[in-house]
Amino acid sequence: MGRAAHRARRTDGGRAAVAVVPAAIAVIAVGLGSLLTQEGAVAATETWTPAVAESSAPPVASTFGAPNDVHHESDGSLLVADFSANGLLRRAVDGTWSRVAPFGTGAGDVWNPSAVTTTTDGRILVAEAGRPAFTVLGADGTVLSRTAPPARRAVSELAVDGSTVYAAVPGGGTLFTTELGSGTWAAVPGPWTDPSGVALSADGGMLTVSDAGSDEVWQLDRASGAVTSLGFPGDAQTRPRGVAVDDGDVFVVDNGRGAVWALTGGSWTEAFSSAPDGSPLVNPTAVSVGPGRSLVVADYNRQRVVTAVSSGRAVVVPSPAPTTALPTVDPTVQPTGEPTSAPTSEPTVQPTAAPTSIPTSAPGPEATPSVTAAVPGAGTEPPGRPATDAAGAGTGAGPADGALVAPAAGQQGDLAWTGAGPFVPALLTATALAGSGVLLGGLTRRRRR
Repeated sequence: MGRAAHRARRTDGGRAAVAVVPAAIAVIAVGLGSLLTQEGAVAATETWTPAVAESSAPPVASTFGAPNDVHHESDGSLLVADFSANGLLRRAVDGTWSRVAPFGTGAGDVWNPSAVTTTTDGRILVAEAGRPAFTVLGADGTVLSRTAPPARRAVSELAVDGSTVYAAVPGGGTLFTTELGSGTWAAVPGPWTDPSGVALSADGGMLTVSDAGSDEVWQLDRASGAVTSLGFPGDAQTRPRGVAVDDGDVFVVDNGRGAVWALTGGSWTEAFSSAPDGSPLVNPTAVSVGPGRSLVVADYNRQRVVTAVSSGRAVVVPSPAPTTALPTVDPTVQPTGEPTSAPTSEPTVQPTAAPTSIPTSAPGPEATPSVTAAVPGAGTEPPGRPATDAAGAGTGAGPADGALVAPAAGQQGDLAWTGAGPFVPALLTATALAGSGVLLGGLTRRRRR
């Protein structure tokens, strides 16, 4: 081999080594850039928008008296327990209203209904504060049985799993339970100091309790007995009341601040705090999850029922595929005595006026709260709040509310960053390329000798 040819061979080897090193550096840069900019999976935030506010139920009720509890039946129909007038009402999925049981003192009436829920076979469970009584109705409103309630105070919420019933009684400090037909109630042990709302998961395994005494929300695993604190956002005006659950998510009414809060994705956000016209909720008492994850609230002191529609449940949006592939290494490029050219890169391609009127033998629309109930901040407490007389009837009026401060609606949770980026294989590839460059450079130096 002539001197010129030998010199050319050495030059080609050096160029190959020099070409590999920049390629390796480029791969490292791509990997680090991916690490710093990888978006991962993003959780879209679910929001609720007030859509309908109903203050009457035509043709059966010209106006609501004091809606204290709401509950959805299995077919999506809505039950409304109107505490001071109208009795127990039903809104079918097509919007049609009917009366399930009239308001009154008769054997077939419901007297100051304060809480309502249903069994899987369609029976309706009602707490009557006026009698007082725990009443079981047929789906058509026929009275099947009446037994003693857990306490003289008004029951604010009921939950049932099979034959086991739970009752929240604000102001008493005790969560109660009974078996249907037994007529006896027992206390449910737990950390709560003033249980004011209760709900069960669809499988009945998890009991959720809102605690107005500690401004806390608790979950009890019925199988293990373990209790978990879910916390609750709020301030001095906060007063957790009714609670509802849906597939692991929790919704709680803040009776003091006039808002509905949602615990989704592990964090609390305000779902909404007003009607479609912007008027604030005033002492809301209950919330229920309806079709399409809509939220229906008993706006007690405004004498209305407000429905908010969901934007859709939060979903995980996969990260977009990278638009440019990492440089690849030709598997045939091996450091040999005859170095070849450097690897190439190939680009590729989500109200209260607590009802004070006691039913008469012939109750009617006149048995309604005072007109001051519609004035925010001028109402009194919903039934079941602590009163000076611990043994007082559930219809007694409570202390007047102060001015309500409704937080802004539509708050959204933080977006989540998850997933591993492609920087790991990139760095491995870069290591291989850098190693190739070192070997090629060494070979070249040896040949120069």
